Amino acid sequence: METVPKPRILYLMKKISFIHASDLHIDSPFTGIGARSEIVAEALRSATFDAFDALVQLCIDKQVQFLIVSGDIYDGADRSLRAQLKFLDGMKRLANHNISSFIAHGNHDSIDGWSSTIKWPDKVHIFKADPGETKPGETKPVETKTIKINGEPVAAISGISYGSRNERRNLAKKFKAADPDLFQIGVLHCNCGGNTNHENYAPCRLDDLTKTGFDYWALGHVHEKKILNKNPYVVYSGNTQGLSIRETGERGCYHVVVDENRHVDIEFCPLDAIRWFTARIDITDIDSIDGLDIKIVKSIDRLREQGKGRPVICRIFLTGRGLLYKDLRQKAAVPDLLERIRETGLLEDPFVWVQNFEVNCRPETDLEKRRDLNDLLGQVLRISKNIGDAGKDSQALKDALMPALCGLYENYRIAKFLDPPSCDDLKKILQDAELLCVDLLETDL
Repeated sequence: METVPKPRILYLMKKISFIHASDLHIDSPFTGIGARSEIVAEALRSATFDAFDALVQLCIDKQVQFLIVSGDIYDGADRSLRAQLKFLDGMKRLANHNISSFIAHGNHDSIDGWSSTIKWPDKVHIFKADPGETKPGETKPVETKTIKINGEPVAAISGISYGSRNERRNLAKKFKAADPDLFQIGVLHCNCGGNTNHENYAPCRLDDLTKTGFDYWALGHVHEKKILNKNPYVVYSGNTQGLSIRETGERGCYHVVVDENRHVDIEFCPLDAIRWFTARIDITDIDSIDGLDIKIVKSIDRLREQGKGRPVICRIFLTGRGLLYKDLRQKAAVPDLLERIRETGLLEDPFVWVQNFEVNCRPETDLEKRRDLNDLLGQVLRISKNIGDAGKDSQALKDALMPALCGLYENYRIAKFLDPPSCDDLKKILQDAELLCVDLLETDL
């Protein structure tokens, strides 16, 4: 007798409301900021804690049934006691409002990292690491917990934590939809699609997730918010607080509502306590330092508005070609300008702190035409261009420049304080070297 597959129910008896967050990185040290202001330093120290407080309050305000955190609650395997107790306080507060929490650990806070003995509220479930084998060569599916509303099952949440930081297996293959009649949610900290901006932990392809029968994938690890797919939903919520100047713009979580007909409505909710920005100012039509100062102040005022009541930390790029270039190349010009603008930015509430200026402007001299001249500077500029063109291949750029830099980066006394230069770092070094040669070898500027 042929077995007829059971049809999937296409409705829910109750509406589901939950928050999907990830990469809280509570107690991040914000290394490399170098803020020379106690006001800024204190704001940075509390930023990840404040963002977490905002997350807990949002869950309460939205009256969600549960919270999902898809890994990297803490910033490191040593997970400070301060961070753990902060997280515990938040979980207790949610439990007191009858909100459950489902937690998966990622590479920054893997299960094998040190942690103190903490008794979690009954409404908190932390997914285990590798579920092991049912028999040799056959793995168990990951843990699944059933969500009930008024005693009625409405959803199933499946998840897995990292047993160790360096998780390189495709964990998506361990997921199996538990009950197709329930709304299926997967919780996974992974690199879906080979994102090159993040370590390739738990790598998987999009179709590894979309073909599993799950309705919503709550992903973590990638710090940018991204909706990779809508049917089913495959979502990175991004981190709750930007951790560096590379993480600009709003950061937060997603509020997800599933109605009685299984229609999914998803809304991004900002949580960040400090917001990072970059701004570009073209010097082409600016002929004086005081004119540049006016433009910078106006740019900072715009950033303060974009911060929407939050403190702002920014990087300002000076671009374009003009007379002002010569003034900006003076030894003390940029440090003095930076010091002044920092003082101005701290006078307002909320503050705007300019982390640094990047001087990417050029002299009035047309460098492309200058390369064609048959003199020493022209030859230097041609060599620079050839290296830059080869630099479209990052390895070729490293091969060309690192021999000249090895005395710095391979010095054992210095190397421990320096990260290896990225491709962007090498391009900036090459550009600065080119402009220095123009300053030294071109006299008619």
